[in-house]
Formats: sequence, structure tokens, C-alpha cells
Amino acid sequence: MIHLLCLLASLVGTTVPEHEPGRAAQDPDPLQTMDARDAREIRRYLPGIVLGPSADVPPIEAAEDWCPLRTTTFTYQRPDGKKQDVELMVRTIDRAPGSPLDAPEKGWALELPDGMTRYFTVDPKFGVVAPTDLAKGNGLIIRLDPPEPIVHQNARVNQPVKSRIKVEIFDLHSPTKVAHSGTVDCTWTDLGGWRVRVPMGEYDTHLVRIEYDGSVGPASVQGNKYMFLAKDVGPVAFTDSRVISAFLFFSQSQHKAGMLKALDHPSD
Repeated sequence: MIHLLCLLASLVGTTVPEHEPGRAAQDPDPLQTMDARDAREIRRYLPGIVLGPSADVPPIEAAEDWCPLRTTTFTYQRPDGKKQDVELMVRTIDRAPGSPLDAPEKGWALELPDGMTRYFTVDPKFGVVAPTDLAKGNGLIIRLDPPEPIVHQNARVNQPVKSRIKVEIFDLHSPTKVAHSGTVDCTWTDLGGWRVRVPMGEYDTHLVRIEYDGSVGPASVQGNKYMFLAKDVGPVAFTDSRVISAFLFFSQSQHKAGMLKALDHPSD
């Protein structure tokens, strides 16, 4: 979704402004009540989109309400407005990877512009998760155990949910032989309700932060990503600042950000 919801095109971050664009320096800061570290990241990569806290956002009780799993094309605009828009497609697939061949479970795939496919499924306890990635441009299969959390359900605001993910990477030609392995500590946190304005409109959202720290083979994996999730829509804005060194694991090591400009349901 990437990575929805994962949200996750190659978008270059913008510079840090002195204050939010379009807001006089003496006006109230819409990010005043946000943690300073999180506010700094949002100002840097998604300047001006936050209008302020929102008390009208219902809790995330069903993950699919906040990350709708249906065939959808998302068009995101870069914050700097200088480069082309990026399209991400979520599509329904007949069988989720790992489900029984004789009793396949429904699944979804997120297609990213760099040739990465992320597979999603719904865990009845945790919510929307990503157990498998296919990096077609590098001929790699990436298996995550437990699956990477995309949207946790029933998590409490500002109470981190932590997991240690075992990562195994296989050559597409030898899918039973592990080429690289390691572990990544993943911390998923709901930062509460925030109202945002993106090119497609204004939304009351949950701001989610996902932090990563670990290593896979010769690579270190560190950084975080943020998603503003709107009910019945999905991610209306995101930023991803993970840094991967020595080995390509999660796509590219550039800062990325996007704001929802349009969405389309081709099957409708």
C-alpha cells in the first residue's frame, strides 16, 4: 500500500521552510501539538498540508476501512511540484502468497513504479499486513515473517506496537535458496487525528509512523515512513525516509513523499 500503503514512489524530499507555506509567521502553528521530531519530518517532506489536530477521527477498529483493499489507481503529486505525478495501483489477486493452493485466500498486490510488487493480506488479529515482496527489477523474492504491518487495527493512539521481522531474500531463479537474511525491528505508532489538505481535497486522518532498524545480509536498514490515512480512501499523503546501505532491500534509498491528487476504481 508503501510499500501502501505502502505506500512509495521515487519522490525527492523538499527543503525545510522557515514556517508553513501560506501561513504568516505569527499565525498559530498547526503542528504545535505534534511531537517535535514528527513535526520536523512532516514540515520537511510534506510542507503546508496539515491544517491542525482533528478530534473527529474515529478509531481504527477495522484496518480495511483505512486501507481499502480493492482495485484502485492512486495518483500522487510530489510536494515540490516539479516532476511528474506518480501512479500506484492496488489490484485484487486470486490467491494471496502463502495461502493453500487448494483453498486460496483472497489477496491484493501493490504495483510500484520501480518494478516492485508488494503483496497484502488481512490478518484477523493485526489488520492489513505485507508478507511478501517481489522485486522484479532485481530478480528477488523478499519474505517477511511476521509480515510487515501496514495498518494495525485496535492499536491505541501513541502506544507503539513493536515487532521483530525475520527477512529472507531469494533469487527468483532459486526460490528455495536463501541469498540474504536478517532481522528488522519495526515499530508502528498511531499518532492520532490530523486534518490535512491535499490536491484532492481535505480529510480527517490518522497519522501513522512506522520505524525500521535492522540489517539484512550486508545491508543496514534504518529510517521511518509516515502515512496520513483517511477512512474509506487510504493514504492521502505519505513520506518515506528509510536509508538502505550496501544492498538493495526496500526499493531505493531516496527520500520520497506524495500527496493524493486523484484516485480511480477501474472495476467500478
